[in-house]
Amino acid sequence: MTSELVVRATSAVALITGAVLTLAACTGAGDTGTGTGTTAAPVPSAQGGDDLLARLRDGGFTVVIRHAATDQTRPDDPAVNLDDCSTQRNLSNEGRADARAIGNAVSRLDIPVGETWASPYCRSRDTAQLAFDRFEVVHGLERLYPERDEKADRRLNQRIQDRAPHAAEPNLIIVSHGVYPSVLAPAVPLDEGEAALYARGDNGFEMVDRVDPSGWAELGPETDELSVGAARAMDSVVSLEGPGGTGSAFRVALRGILVSSARLVANAREVTVVEPDGSRLTARVLGRDRGVDIAALRMADDPGLPPLHSGSGLSEARTGDRALAIGAAGAVTAGSIRTLGDPVAVDGGGELEAIRIDAEMPRGSAGGPLVNEDGDVLGVLTTATGANDGGVAIPVDVGRNTALGIVRGN
Repeated sequence: MTSELVVRATSAVALITGAVLTLAACTGAGDTGTGTGTTAAPVPSAQGGDDLLARLRDGGFTVVIRHAATDQTRPDDPAVNLDDCSTQRNLSNEGRADARAIGNAVSRLDIPVGETWASPYCRSRDTAQLAFDRFEVVHGLERLYPERDEKADRRLNQRIQDRAPHAAEPNLIIVSHGVYPSVLAPAVPLDEGEAALYARGDNGFEMVDRVDPSGWAELGPETDELSVGAARAMDSVVSLEGPGGTGSAFRVALRGILVSSARLVANAREVTVVEPDGSRLTARVLGRDRGVDIAALRMADDPGLPPLHSGSGLSEARTGDRALAIGAAGAVTAGSIRTLGDPVAVDGGGELEAIRIDAEMPRGSAGGPLVNEDGDVLGVLTTATGANDGGVAIPVDVGRNTALGIVRGN
């Protein structure tokens, strides 16, 4: 079972003074230097994937990740406002995909994550959000280049000394820029999305290895059939923001139609969906059936999501089969089917025979799909049953018939 990563949330980001310094931090190729005026020490040779993975699972690392790939055609405005992402160079679609891939790999490989810090820049915050879901903004990480702000550096060094993990403690993640606090030495220039891994030693911090965005997945076993099915299915899933919280929705065979959770959309007439590339669109709620926790939505502009199909997946499913629960922003947990016809009560007053799996639900799971190894839909994930011992899904045939009835009534 792959459990969800949970790290502490943060407060809103305040506007940082010193426009020249904040503009200079991470504004392009120039922010890849060490900022010390000296040549970085040689990087230790890469360790074997199994050995490094074992050490990461044991914890005790401070992991510096440079924000994921950005749109180089949109530089930061001269009067950059750290509260306004439109004034900044932001993640590209490739960068968003890389951030999600890092987070999915870390989760799948059971690498423990403790605190996650992010620079105030939107590209760092977005990388942390997409990869690890929650983070704390740490001011000063953006003030180390082109001239290192010594006061900020001392403050950050002390913070790392105080809060960096020891052996057997969850790893600390720092999502920032190409220049980072000097206590983590030797400093190395990082590409966008690349990570430098440090462990505490008797004389400070020891650099252990570097990992590029695709390298995290390569630390574990080769991609199997279940991973292929997840990759297919995730392209059809969007995040959904409704009165009932943040969850998911996915496209079915009907063009422009999404299926989600009735509890999530509540009484709203419209909700916001966030596509895999980060685009935000509006969807109209066609209707909902609280008795089975199913809602049907129509996209105002068809985003071209590939449809998910059920095939004969549910009719051929058996207890013990492997399954994937897909939630918001590409969050995934893997497990096995525990039961296929377990009676459960739904918030709306209904009772139905649901599918249970032996894995915790991913973040933003309500309304997302439960799929088999081939990526065929087995059910619609629900949190309306109050179950806390694994995941629960409304069978796909119930969800399909309910959604079709709603669509035909509009």
